[in-house]
Amino acid sequence: MEKLSLTWQAPEYDHYQRTPDWFWAVGIITVSIAILAFIYDNALFGILILLSAGILVFYTMREPSIVDYEINQRGIVIGKDLHPYLTIESFWIETRHGDPKIILKSKKNLLPYIIIPLHEESVDDVSSVLAEFLDEKELQEPASHKVMEYLGF
Repeated sequence: MEKLSLTWQAPEYDHYQRTPDWFWAVGIITVSIAILAFIYDNALFGILILLSAGILVFYTMREPSIVDYEINQRGIVIGKDLHPYLTIESFWIETRHGDPKIILKSKKNLLPYIIIPLHEESVDDVSSVLAEFLDEKELQEPASHKVMEYLGF
């Protein structure tokens, strides 16, 4: 019988070194939107934009934590969260762009795609274990995820 359990660790997200220009751009865009909100008598939205940008800046300066990933017979475990196979429609392992990653199509409306970095783990091993439980179907990384990566988030 094949090995039906894999574990590995990877950073929760790719950390990008941001230049001062990135921070200036975020600041200028944020202040511009907030000023427009105040001009149109929407002070609450202006305050919300300023707070959101502040939280965003502090979050981007944080180093990513190392997350434990596990594929077992019950489902896929990300940190302490179990995603049972019953809640996942299909999977695809993307190897064409950058580091390999697993793209899972979920049945949940609020979390339609789950993207898991593989980094050091063998793509063939992961594919063979997941194929025991899920259908392999070519999936694309969501455009919003690609745009956010391009913008440095």
